[in-house]
Amino acid sequence: MTSNHPNPQTPSGGSPLSRWAAVGIVAGAFVGVLIVAALLFTGGNDDGPAVVITPVAPTAEARPQAVTAPAPATPTPVATPPPAEATPPTTPEPTSTPEPTPTPDDADQAASTTTAPPAGAPTVFDLRELRRLFGEAPDATLGRLRIPVLGVDAPVGQRYVDQRMPNPTGPGDVVWYDFSEWDGLGGVPGGGRNAVFSGHVDYNHSISWAEANYRGEGVFFDLRLLSPGDVIEVEVGGKTMHYTVKWTRQIAADGPDSDWLPVLTGDVPVDSITLITCGGEFDVATKSYSDRFIVRAERA
Repeated sequence: MTSNHPNPQTPSGGSPLSRWAAVGIVAGAFVGVLIVAALLFTGGNDDGPAVVITPVAPTAEARPQAVTAPAPATPTPVATPPPAEATPPTTPEPTSTPEPTPTPDDADQAASTTTAPPAGAPTVFDLRELRRLFGEAPDATLGRLRIPVLGVDAPVGQRYVDQRMPNPTGPGDVVWYDFSEWDGLGGVPGGGRNAVFSGHVDYNHSISWAEANYRGEGVFFDLRLLSPGDVIEVEVGGKTMHYTVKWTRQIAADGPDSDWLPVLTGDVPVDSITLITCGGEFDVATKSYSDRFIVRAERA
């Protein structure tokens, strides 16, 4: 799914790496004091330690390009496995408002990053068979996402969002989006904001980590069947968090910011997650779907 919006604006004011390093040192010391105080005075709670995910700083080439006329906007995430424990990362605040919100990419990125399977390679039509024969996406090491009512138990990877929201690696993995470059968007699972995930609804492509092709349902094929009250589990850093579905909706993939901002915003009253997959009509010529199906769930 390639974004149709302009590039987001890069924060200004000195070297991004040196600025993030300084912010990280100060934020780390402050968070450390808060953690010690919380342990001394509250004695912990049933939820256990907060989950920490280390955002991945983009390279100079991968960072968003500056724009001359920024408009109100919104973004998406890449990654490193999270530490065993800690608190949600402090994210740098862009000095300018980014350009309009990106939406999940519809194109199969594997085509440009992997070698096609050899002639005569097998084609797999079922996610369980794919897992049995070839295992799971090797980069989906952040944790797991489970939806018991749908029988979903998928590995979770991580994507950094600069100008677009990259796809999962294959049909059976889910990705969490690191919006650390975007002020007001997204969040860390269990961090009190809105953690955004996506997965394929279906898939017809080669498998990047196996000498095989896949053609069939994706991990979020049945996402549209979820209803308020259904439970979604997110496991990160050895901690499992439970969320309850609050609403579902379908919006245009190229819809305006007024549609996408409520989906991607990190400003939520309760620790939340948002799941995104494709929906609507499929265009054979462009090999893309017209809409996106959205599920919002809140911490139980």
